[in-house]
Amino acid sequence: MANEVKLDLKITLPVSLEPAGDMPEKWAETLTANAQRIYDRMLEVLPDEGTFQSRVAEVSNQKWKGMIDPGFVSQSGRSKANIQRAHYKGIANAYPKFVEMLNRAFATVDGVFAKLFKDRVNNSKDRWAIGVANSILRITGDKIRGMVLPQAAYWLTGDAKANKMTAHMEIISGGPYDFTKAGLKQQFRAALTNLLVSSCSNILKADMEAGEILAQNTRLIDLANSFRDSTVTPVKPFVVGGGATDSLLEFEYSDPEIKLHARIVLV
Repeated sequence: MANEVKLDLKITLPVSLEPAGDMPEKWAETLTANAQRIYDRMLEVLPDEGTFQSRVAEVSNQKWKGMIDPGFVSQSGRSKANIQRAHYKGIANAYPKFVEMLNRAFATVDGVFAKLFKDRVNNSKDRWAIGVANSILRITGDKIRGMVLPQAAYWLTGDAKANKMTAHMEIISGGPYDFTKAGLKQQFRAALTNLLVSSCSNILKADMEAGEILAQNTRLIDLANSFRDSTVTPVKPFVVGGGATDSLLEFEYSDPEIKLHARIVLV
């Protein structure tokens, strides 16, 4: 049947999702238990001043200098080139201070290795919990209370597990349906999960700016169309901002809510 809707759903992103149970404790325990490994790894990655300059100072300066208008001149008369050089030297000369702070944080105090580092981690549990509640956790959800955006990958690949994933979502019509080309279900599920997380993160960081939403929605439909079955059981191409008979995979924002709208329509 033409224009048959096999699945139509919306997932609403929660404003915040508090970490479940002992997640902050486990976060702190993981970091403090691996203090020696973290310290050793830092020294391995940045063993000397030359490596620090190439891996940190130069990379940072390259990213930062693009933020300054070529014709900019400060009130003190400094040009873009003057400011860039000062910025680079400020970072490049920071290696001794970096080593000093690293050694202080991981020093053995009162018989405890990395006591300052461990104290700071344990004192940051509440701040960490607030941070993840307002960022990554509201996007992904968790296994205890249910997934948020990643559950879409199960609905869009016809997985029976999807019927048990109902948190933060509204089923408008249909049910789990695999719209992908034969043999590509797992690849699409993995790719979509990663893209949903990164796309939504970009949108949130841009404060739901319309241009950013459009850019991320374009990425989503490009991915969906590259996996879309167009021969065996032809699915209509995914479009941005389509009508009631179009396949969709897009974020929709109506202050204060942002939702993921997924719809599969057969040709």
